Amino acid sequence: MWQPARARGFDLRQLEYFCAVARAGSFTKAAADLGITQPSLSEQIAKLEHCLGAALFERLNRRVELTPLGDAILGKAQALLEDAAALPAHFERARQGVHGPLRVGAIPTILPYFLAPHLKGFTERYRDIDLHVREGTTAELVDQVLEGMLDVAIVSLPVEAAGLVRRELFRDALYLAVPEGHPLASSPKVRLRRLSNERLIILKDGHCLRDETLAACDRARARFAGQFEAEQFLTIFELIRAGFGVSIVPEMARSLSTGCRLIVIEPKASRRVGYIRLERRYLSKAIEAFTGYLKEAAEKRKP
Repeated sequence: MWQPARARGFDLRQLEYFCAVARAGSFTKAAADLGITQPSLSEQIAKLEHCLGAALFERLNRRVELTPLGDAILGKAQALLEDAAALPAHFERARQGVHGPLRVGAIPTILPYFLAPHLKGFTERYRDIDLHVREGTTAELVDQVLEGMLDVAIVSLPVEAAGLVRRELFRDALYLAVPEGHPLASSPKVRLRRLSNERLIILKDGHCLRDETLAACDRARARFAGQFEAEQFLTIFELIRAGFGVSIVPEMARSLSTGCRLIVIEPKASRRVGYIRLERRYLSKAIEAFTGYLKEAAEKRKP
């Protein structure tokens, strides 16, 4: 009786010998085809039969024939050998190919304006990458990169955290946004210290652009009548259009500025847009492809 529990001891070489004998119909011819002695071949076939618990061949006078069990497993044995032979080529294709999951994060002041417009091009170029995108604050994204939940995060630099690779992609110019009827609306440039008794509209706490805005105002010794917070640029621009106040906004949000005027800040101000990834994490082909694509997109922004 066949005993499956004993069928763990055979190897691919024995399957190769089995298929050779079945193909040749003779131990002598199969041994010659394989370049081994007939006793060695017979020994390996006997071991295979022992592992399977049944005979695979009927030994006749001048030839051998497959037993019903041998005939039943021949096709599977041949398929296993073909799969094994194809494994190195499959591995090489996998090693050289760009595929697999990729988890990307971006802050809200970058994702809709820089990342999202380039996602279609990336996914069309790298169809075998399973891309996942997540939005979050800088603090959230940094934690998720450090914990291995994200492969890459696009943020505003600098980011102070150990164990990260940081790469700047481009500088995103900052502008003073005012309503069209504002006294400064026709000015090509403005120094922030000229502003007084203005209401400053800024993003809520947790957005790095809020900190950059306040830092720029402090450096310029600008004074404002009050500060008002919003969740997103869309709200900020609506408030500006309504004449409720002014704000400092990045170049990439220019598409939302209809009905407002964007004035160059003097001296010029900008934020550093870049990406971070975990330094000790394996640098997969998918990560390399994505960061390379980001660099291409950043180059296209240059005048």
